Amino acid sequence: MSSTIKLYEHNQKAYDALLDMLGERDRACVIKPTGTGKFVIIAKMVQDNPDKRFLLLGTNDYMFNDQMANLTEIAPGFTPENLQFMTYSAAMMAARRGEEISGYDVVVADEFHHCGAEEWGKGVTHILDANESAKVVGFSATPIRYSDGGRNMADEMFDGNVAYSMELEEAWLRGILPIPKYVTAFYEAPKELGRLAKSIAGIKDEMVMKRFQKKYENLRRSLTEAGGVREAIAKHLKKRDAKVIVFCPRVAKLREFMLLRREWFGAVNSEIHAYKTVSADPYGSEDFQAFKDDESDALKVLYCVNQLNEAVHVKGVDAIVMVRPTKSPTVFYQQLGRVLSSGGNRTPLVFDFCNNFGSIVAAERIPKRMEETFKRLTGESEQLPFTPSDFRIIDRTLTYRQLTDEIRKSLKQQSIEDKITFLEQMAQLNGGKL
Repeated sequence: MSSTIKLYEHNQKAYDALLDMLGERDRACVIKPTGTGKFVIIAKMVQDNPDKRFLLLGTNDYMFNDQMANLTEIAPGFTPENLQFMTYSAAMMAARRGEEISGYDVVVADEFHHCGAEEWGKGVTHILDANESAKVVGFSATPIRYSDGGRNMADEMFDGNVAYSMELEEAWLRGILPIPKYVTAFYEAPKELGRLAKSIAGIKDEMVMKRFQKKYENLRRSLTEAGGVREAIAKHLKKRDAKVIVFCPRVAKLREFMLLRREWFGAVNSEIHAYKTVSADPYGSEDFQAFKDDESDALKVLYCVNQLNEAVHVKGVDAIVMVRPTKSPTVFYQQLGRVLSSGGNRTPLVFDFCNNFGSIVAAERIPKRMEETFKRLTGESEQLPFTPSDFRIIDRTLTYRQLTDEIRKSLKQQSIEDKITFLEQMAQLNGGKL
């Protein structure tokens, strides 16, 4: 006999709201942060409706296999025979072949923001056209397609029928997800300083230039003498046998960062087990599985390129290291989710060594959104276990950003002729390129 799925209170609220909306409408979606158990809600719906056929659309097979493996722990003995999984890619190929995929009562789109992608979207449309009477359900942490003109897929695909919505900040304040300590620093401080020096050298006003040169020198000392990656990691990562994921921009950089592992992590533990995954399927990587299984006293570090951004959950991750610069809020939150959804340290660590926090507007607004959410929830007479001050940001890049902003403003005050001369000088310094 299979076990009945029991939902946490926040998931039960989402589930009840979803059922209520589906009682009146054919389409409804739920927006919840990564790590709060969206798949458990799907499984509960499947379990409660054994007479209905469900088709779950998702990004990849290993995501579904991982979720099903977790389901055996949540509800031992429950093997949903009325649930079929299909990737968005497979749906796209079925559409190209004209193959009919029909007979489903409920179509569930996991990470439904992907339905806005041009080719994958054709596959989803193909499935929905063949199942016109089916209820359509969606789950996502990030319904906005930031790289696609800010399209809101909750509006486009579900006509704005959001049954339940919870932002990341609310999940933190309620204690549903652990609040991380966020440490920012520059991995490549010399390169950043070099760019700043070029900007200062181009200022025409001699008095202004001297003022910035003095500030620059103070900043250079603080960034180079305060220590870099090694010191930041040693100061904040106190768990000697921690599990750490390092997000790298490309394979060449991954190799470079792996060679630097003793320089970066040696002060935490002299014994370091390094792993890597660069394949499209991390579950096909022996290193990935070995990292998950490693329960030794060594510090465990997994270096990856693009692979663990979405729908891959690794239990017991204590810290992530961002050395992949991105302007995408979606990628930022996906990387962040790898440590928030884990069952590791109560205060997970985020090391941002490429200024993602300062370059992504959505990230910079996190403290303000926490304040606003706190005021809204306490204004409704709720007692919250955490406050906005529990989100700690240790920012070593703040002075750099302030000085950069000052220089930018100073350059704006120049005449058109001065600006042209400055740009010409910058081009010469950069081999003829701006």
